Amino acid sequence: MNKSAGCYVALFPLLLAGCTSGPEQPPITTLPVKLDGQSASIPDKWWTLYHDADLNHAVEQALTNNRDLRMAAANLRAAKAVVDETDAARLPTTSLNTQAGYGSTANDQLEAALDQSDHIRTGARYGVGIDVQWEIDFFGRLRSMRYAANADALAVMAEEEGARVLVAAETTRAWLSACSYAQRIGIAQRSLLLATQGQQLASQLYQSGAGVELDVIRAQNQVELAAAELPPLQAARHNALAELAVLMGQLPDNPPQAAMQCQSTPSLTSIAVPHSEGMTMLSRRPDVLKAQQALIAATARIGVATADFYPQISIGGSVFSSAHQPDGWDKSGATVWSLGPLISWSFPNVSEQRARLAQANAHEQSALAHFDAIILGALKDVQQGMTNYNAALQQNAALKKAAAGSQHALKLASIARKEGAATALELLDAQRTDIAIQHQLASADTQLINTQIALFKSLGGGWQQAPSIPLPEPQRRPVPSQISLVDNREIKQ
Repeated sequence: MNKSAGCYVALFPLLLAGCTSGPEQPPITTLPVKLDGQSASIPDKWWTLYHDADLNHAVEQALTNNRDLRMAAANLRAAKAVVDETDAARLPTTSLNTQAGYGSTANDQLEAALDQSDHIRTGARYGVGIDVQWEIDFFGRLRSMRYAANADALAVMAEEEGARVLVAAETTRAWLSACSYAQRIGIAQRSLLLATQGQQLASQLYQSGAGVELDVIRAQNQVELAAAELPPLQAARHNALAELAVLMGQLPDNPPQAAMQCQSTPSLTSIAVPHSEGMTMLSRRPDVLKAQQALIAATARIGVATADFYPQISIGGSVFSSAHQPDGWDKSGATVWSLGPLISWSFPNVSEQRARLAQANAHEQSALAHFDAIILGALKDVQQGMTNYNAALQQNAALKKAAAGSQHALKLASIARKEGAATALELLDAQRTDIAIQHQLASADTQLINTQIALFKSLGGGWQQAPSIPLPEPQRRPVPSQISLVDNREIKQ
């Protein structure tokens, strides 16, 4: 090879360094929205708007001890370790190797050839060596791998943040549901008491000849219907308390005492949500952030696939000593060494690299479509949440007016009864009407709670100032010698 050709070979990697190694930026969403990240008036710890210290404590406990959150935190730790692994790939790597054996080796054959002898030594041979290799990232392969791993880790972090949002919302829902069901149980018990009183009054009138048997049967049916309302409400309250305990990392039969003693639902009259259909909230939604990072990772992997078209260039060095005995390693001729560039390149057949690049481009298109779908879903959640919340507010306001009117009518009926202007049955009917409206209002309160929490969850709050999640060290019991860790069962065909 002449000097000119040698120079071209030496400069070839530098000439290729100007080639592109994939897109520098991920694609933007195809939707006409802007992820401006403006702050909202909704506080991050939105459950504090209910002004219940016990509820606040329960949510904080859940954000610390929930087992799903611990699993998410462990997954995040693993993702961060992958980032560390890709960072380490950009550093020089060293390997130490030793060998020892008896017989004839390549070194023994080389010695015989150098001595022009037909006798090849047979005996002990010892060797020790060290290799150092450092990949020069001319074409951004390692850099793109690092970008992809970092985006993957951020996506896992967003997934953890999404789990925090879910845990905070479901803990609040379970707490308020337990309080709401306790309130409804109280109303149902009063309804049963009034139905029982009505049944007793109808029986007395029938026995005195002032009533008919049909009224007695109807009154008894009212007692049975009122009694039938209690078991489902009691079961629902029990289930809400069990769910609350598990969300807080406790056994299901160990809910907090404050929740068990709660008899009325903390009220929240209104939520001030910024206009613009929730677009300013998109940067608060962990699922949007996760999809965005997945798109960034997909773009970075295009760079990895593109870099595979070009040579992988490394600076390498090695030192190896071989002798009949270890004390001969320092003798002249026992050591060989090398230093220089190492080039690995699959060329001219690049069909495999083209297929990998096509896969990477398709994955980016899929990630972009998923990003758009998540944005649309987030906007839909906020819009539907606001619609349902406003409807629940209107229903609740109408029932409150009806309840106020019923209370006034009951007061007038009580006065009329005392003055002899109304019968006992008329007063009882007014009491039943009032209880029925209270029952409807309590049900509407439960629905209002559900719409409030659904709206809060759609707005993505609850993860920004969440406490850290402790990961306890695994505790292991000693395994008896007769017990194997391997499951020897076979799947039946």
